[in-house]
Amino acid sequence: MSRPSAIGLASGFTLVELTIVIVVVSVAGLALAGVFREAVGAYRYVDVEAALLQEARYAEERMTRELRRVRDATSVTEARPGAVTFVDQDSVVVRLSWNGTPGADLLYARGGVANPLASGVDSLAFAYWRDDGSAAVPILSPAATDIRRVTVYLRLGRDRQRVSVMGAAALRSL
Repeated sequence: MSRPSAIGLASGFTLVELTIVIVVVSVAGLALAGVFREAVGAYRYVDVEAALLQEARYAEERMTRELRRVRDATSVTEARPGAVTFVDQDSVVVRLSWNGTPGADLLYARGGVANPLASGVDSLAFAYWRDDGSAAVPILSPAATDIRRVTVYLRLGRDRQRVSVMGAAALRSL
């Protein structure tokens, strides 16, 4: 009887082949992990931006709705770039303001009770306009005013992301 040779019995993988396969699979895994990490980062970015945009739109719409409720030409008691105070149609004092510190809240005060309208405010500006479209002079005390339209610019920021909205309101009853 003859014995089979040692070469004929050798089947399987060598250590070099196994090492090459492990290296190739590892490189492919790292590439897929990078793609996955990018996808998760993009999702987080879009999620934060959507939340900021929703909050900014709500605040802008609420401010313009309130501004449309100014009672009469002497009801605007304060009109500055960062704040506006007026008496509405229900004879309640309303104040919209921001203290100028990035990251602070936009405050909505009605009847002396202040509530945050938006958080993480990066910038807020009110611009005041006359009937003819020219800029109206800001006022600091009750007086008959020529302000007929107010433009609101609001920018919110969070996690190195910024969202800006702008709106305008024509003052009713003036």
